[in-house]
Amino acid sequence: MDADNWHPFARTQPDDPALLGCDALDPYFLSPPDLDPDPAINTVLPFLGWVLALARPHTVALFPDRPALHLFLNEQARHLRLPMTLHTVPAHLRPGTCDLLWAALPPTGTDTPAPDQLAPLLSPRGAMLLYGPDTAAGHPPPWDRWLAGRPTATLKLGGNLTVALPEPAPGTEHTHPLAGLCAALNGAQGDRVAANLASRFAAIGTHWATRRTLADTRAELAETRAALSRARLDAMELRLDRNHTPTADPPTAASPAHTPPPLPPLWTRLARRLAGPHTPPVAAPPSEPARARLPVRTVLFVSGEPTTPGTIYRVNRNEAACRKAGYATRSRACAAIGPDDMLWADLIVLWRVEYSGHVDTLIGMARARGTLLAFDADDLVFEPALARGDLIDGIRVSPAPVARIERMYDDMQRTLRRCDFGIATTDTLADRMRPFTPLTVTIPNIHDQPTLERSRQAARRRAATPPDGLVRIGYATGSRTHQRDFARALPGLLAVMARRPDVRLVLFREPGGGRPLLLTEEFPPLHARAAQIEWRDMVGLDALPDELARLDISIAPLETGNPFCEAKSELKFFEAALAGTCTVASPTAPFRAAIRDGVTGLLADSDAEWEDTLTRLVDDPALRTRMARDALHTVLWEYGPQRQASLMALTIAGLTGGQTTARTGAQALARGPARARAIPTIPDSETLLHHDQLQDAAVTVVITAYQYADHVIEALDSVRHQTLAPLDLIVVDDASTDDTAALVSGWMARHGKRFNRLLLLRARRNAGLGGARNIGMAAAETPYVMQLDADNRLLPDACAHLLDAIQRDDAGFAYPIIRRFDRADGVMGDLAWHPARLVGGNVVDAMAMVAKWAWAAAGGYYVRRDAMGWEDYDLWCTLAELGIAGTHVPEILAEYRVHDAAMTDNVTERAAHKQRVVTFLRARHPWIRLTAPDARSRA
Repeated sequence: MDADNWHPFARTQPDDPALLGCDALDPYFLSPPDLDPDPAINTVLPFLGWVLALARPHTVALFPDRPALHLFLNEQARHLRLPMTLHTVPAHLRPGTCDLLWAALPPTGTDTPAPDQLAPLLSPRGAMLLYGPDTAAGHPPPWDRWLAGRPTATLKLGGNLTVALPEPAPGTEHTHPLAGLCAALNGAQGDRVAANLASRFAAIGTHWATRRTLADTRAELAETRAALSRARLDAMELRLDRNHTPTADPPTAASPAHTPPPLPPLWTRLARRLAGPHTPPVAAPPSEPARARLPVRTVLFVSGEPTTPGTIYRVNRNEAACRKAGYATRSRACAAIGPDDMLWADLIVLWRVEYSGHVDTLIGMARARGTLLAFDADDLVFEPALARGDLIDGIRVSPAPVARIERMYDDMQRTLRRCDFGIATTDTLADRMRPFTPLTVTIPNIHDQPTLERSRQAARRRAATPPDGLVRIGYATGSRTHQRDFARALPGLLAVMARRPDVRLVLFREPGGGRPLLLTEEFPPLHARAAQIEWRDMVGLDALPDELARLDISIAPLETGNPFCEAKSELKFFEAALAGTCTVASPTAPFRAAIRDGVTGLLADSDAEWEDTLTRLVDDPALRTRMARDALHTVLWEYGPQRQASLMALTIAGLTGGQTTARTGAQALARGPARARAIPTIPDSETLLHHDQLQDAAVTVVITAYQYADHVIEALDSVRHQTLAPLDLIVVDDASTDDTAALVSGWMARHGKRFNRLLLLRARRNAGLGGARNIGMAAAETPYVMQLDADNRLLPDACAHLLDAIQRDDAGFAYPIIRRFDRADGVMGDLAWHPARLVGGNVVDAMAMVAKWAWAAAGGYYVRRDAMGWEDYDLWCTLAELGIAGTHVPEILAEYRVHDAAMTDNVTERAAHKQRVVTFLRARHPWIRLTAPDARSRA
């Protein structure tokens, strides 16, 4: 859509000047991107912005150019969606093409631009803005003659600003977009309007000029503080240097694995600093190697807001992920950092740390030692121009003065500018951070293992509770700062509540029945639905999964297009998914990236979209269940600690410099965001038996069976005799036509008490090996799943030893040595894990323990009946591509039956079928070079 058709003030209306005199004027004044050193120019900027909104020029010229005007006009054009070009050299313009021309008139007697040089450039709808000189001198004679008889108006701003329009053609006197404005300024609509305009623009311009003066004063104050901080830094370093002076004992041959480089002598530097600039320079000590070139081994996470939940997300969880990646870590509140921490850390991550004298000292010490600094933000809190109540609802409802919040944002930006790189929670936020530090990476918010475990327990309790016939839609806001966000969903929500009396809106309040977190007095229509509102007490972050699991639908509305909201994290989506609850969210950029619309959740923006999406979910419980399940399989990897550790490792390794940075950068660019390859395909199934003791097990054994009635009981008994307890068991009957399901059901009735959670599932249609395994994996609630085909057996220590290995190495899967029996002997799976071994063929049997997050990251087992047989090989290849490691347990822990009815010989190793399998796998993994691509029998 063209900008002229979009903007509400694109066409001049008779009452435009009157509108300028009312409060509707205010939203069109944005904070300028830069302010001019000349306060007089700053007083002109607001009026210039309104002229741009009324005239909507396509070609603008500045003679001479001024950087502040240049930036301001471009910013306003972007805000108005105006296709505008800006020129600063008259020769670059063709006559009759300029819609708005700024000309600064120097004092009389200097080189004044002539009107016959500039006036021909104006288009028929153009306007000239003549700035200066003051009224005492008047315009130079050539300009006085040119202005005579033309529509003009003068506003006393800065050095005076005159608006001059071309001579109108007969009958067109009132069609120029600025004609009404000139009339108002000349008193044609009454002196009150003209005076109101002049005073309003002058007040805003004076405010901007004062802001520039204040900014200059702050800069001078900052320089003074920095000088004091440097002196304080020298004193602190001197004390540290004295404390670390070597003793007279001779050095030993052994040295610690990681010793920080020594600090340079500080006596002469401190004396020179204190003595002033006239002290003769002292020769500098030999330079130390650049600290950033040494590998980072120790990471210190610093919280600027240690009492807020953000510390859990951005400090505690990222510290754990960093430790998982192999680094030594510490975390501290900013005020609690001591000299020992500064000497210990190779990398310091500052989350929401405002600049201060204390922070200046810390940064100075880090610089002296060569320690790297990162600034981490989870909200758009480093652009002072955005500290406005009309953009950030938290500012509107906050008791803190806007000036205090603007100063906080400014201090955040000062810290950011002094760091080596930035860390953001979303790509949108990272884009806003890059102008201040080009090296910026996205490290998202994530869940941790305790949150996952509590979420899954809460979902299991919800599934075991009889339904009460209500559908709960919850808005789990954690603070009283999202009034306008909630308003985006309210009309659609009210429409659904009116048509569906079984719907309940779940809102939260302060504990003990206190004040609501959502200020309902701002939403009078909610009062009529008070009977359908269910109030819950606000809980801590650790108990939030219990509340989310109670919901059928979680909503996450945000103001789309609002820069602050567009940068916010998608944590409401993944936290609800962990608890088995589907989400409807606003289509901000982070939510669009996180949610596969219509698959893992729904996006809604307009009132009609909110009403439609909520109605669909309220009326379709199966859709809610399927979306919540697919969302869980997405977030296990994409917002889990394992992927976070991988991101941390790549980010930190890339800070070393040289070839190491080049290699890690190439790896990061090649892998991209490393999202889950696909959403696992889960065929439809029915539950024949379900029992849950609601204990916490770590492992589920999944047995897949098709026409294996003769062998399945042996497999079941091998699971019953496992030494690991508690243990879950799931059997998936892939629509067998023999009595497999009956035998398993009878066995479970006899031995079911052995297991914490017991399920017998039956595919509604034969799904094939990959589909049956995905059914079992999706039904498992434990972090690890042991795969067992119904014709094979586990030895008693299999689950216990594989669990020890997979947890110890934090691996995606663990596999043992397997002994063959029946028609053949020997062993298989006796090679240690290395991804390059997969190039020639599969070296890991399907009888392996798989982390559920790894299965989800790979997109599950593939489901292709025409290419069935190598689902496990494909899974290992995909995990290798994602950089997810396996681990080998060099013990015989399982037994593989070689027999005439085995699927390997009867299906996979048939010539035509194997050719289809090989073709399919080569298309998915072009790097494999099979040593045995032709059919062969395992017997």
